[in-house]
Amino acid sequence: MTILVDEAMWPWRGRRWAHLVSDAGYGELHAFAADLGLRRMGFQGDHYDVPAEGRDLALAQGAEAVDGRELLRRLKAAGLRLPPGRRPGSWEEVGRWGSLGEVAGIPDVLLEARGGVSGQVVEVSVWRRGGEAALVVEVSTPIGFDSFPGVEHRLTDGGCLLELLVGLS
Repeated sequence: MTILVDEAMWPWRGRRWAHLVSDAGYGELHAFAADLGLRRMGFQGDHYDVPAEGRDLALAQGAEAVDGRELLRRLKAAGLRLPPGRRPGSWEEVGRWGSLGEVAGIPDVLLEARGGVSGQVVEVSVWRRGGEAALVVEVSTPIGFDSFPGVEHRLTDGGCLLELLVGLS
């Protein structure tokens, strides 16, 4: 298992960003990213973008620092690099609501999974990207969530942001 991170040199929204990848598999990459507190929706198909301070935390937690060429070489060698036509693209917002009861336009499994959410809801949004859909729930105090079969979930922002993701068929 090796998690790799390149230099934070890519400018976006006033910050510098790096790429976080695995040269073994997406499962370990998702687990490492979750430990860093990265949102699951930040996964770009074969990597996560991380800000400079996230890169520092990744290195402190055992990621290997490499230059961009080495990162790409190892990602390709592992068979994990997606060609441009297979990359997922950007998330598009479907809707935004003030409560879970108002949510519409999402796959049934996400509608069912929302029943496992506890906490005072601040805002709910629904997103789509390629073959994925996401329900994002923001609460005012740390949230509780019961796992739901077929739905990937990740809590971030101190337990106040829940992302529920499913693949679309």
